[in-house]
Amino acid sequence: MSLNLSILLASLGGFIALALAMEKHCKHLLRHVLSPLWMRVLRTAGWLLLAVALVLSLQHLGWSIGVTAWFGWLSIAGVVLVFYLPKWPWQPAPSKGAPRRKENPASVDSALAQQPAERLHWLRRLATGVLLLVPVAVLGLLLTAAPKPLHSDAAVQGQVGPWTFTLAEAQRKAPRQVLGTPFKAFEVRFCETCDDQIRAAYLKIRKPRSLRAAGLVFSGNRWDRLVEIQIPAKAKLSDGLWLTVEGKDGSVHHAAVDIAEASPALAEFIARQQ
Repeated sequence: MSLNLSILLASLGGFIALALAMEKHCKHLLRHVLSPLWMRVLRTAGWLLLAVALVLSLQHLGWSIGVTAWFGWLSIAGVVLVFYLPKWPWQPAPSKGAPRRKENPASVDSALAQQPAERLHWLRRLATGVLLLVPVAVLGLLLTAAPKPLHSDAAVQGQVGPWTFTLAEAQRKAPRQVLGTPFKAFEVRFCETCDDQIRAAYLKIRKPRSLRAAGLVFSGNRWDRLVEIQIPAKAKLSDGLWLTVEGKDGSVHHAAVDIAEASPALAEFIARQQ
């Protein structure tokens, strides 16, 4: 929730700064126009705040969800400003128009002719209401959508050889049963500079004796890699999860990950089997 609020506030602050950097909106909000220097500062600050909101989205939600979330919060921030600015207390007083002439009986026909225009006005209001529901729906989806496993707080950070990695269970559920055999899926991501140096990554329960016994290989050559491993019948929590990484230079490195830390659901399942 704090992440979504931060993205919204950064987007809203960016739009406000960009509005103040424009002469028309600056006069509307402050009743006077700022100096060119201040307008340049506000314009720069506005774009920086929008960039901060984008970086927050991408860093915590990933590319696919992050970009969608950023556009969603931009829409909400824009709608808030569009509907609040007309109610701004410091806005310039509207100019008085010419006095209206008294109506005469001949104007009845023209009033009847204006009825289609009134219907069009109500249709525009209806369309505006529908548009307002769009950001509300986006907000609901963002609040209910769970972060990607590798971006969640439960993901495990570690190092295998010269490379850093993030490991997480694909779903926070007990292993799924396939013909009486339990399977559990995990995802791994290596650092951006490390990824080009890695040929393959493997995962299994219990320390492997050789590369051939390193377990199942993660699918995917870059970024998020996925594997579903079989849980041995006599697995123990002390066996640990073992990540084996083979570099393109031929080197092989191992790293042990605590089962309970990587997947509490798997740890509970193994404890019940013992």
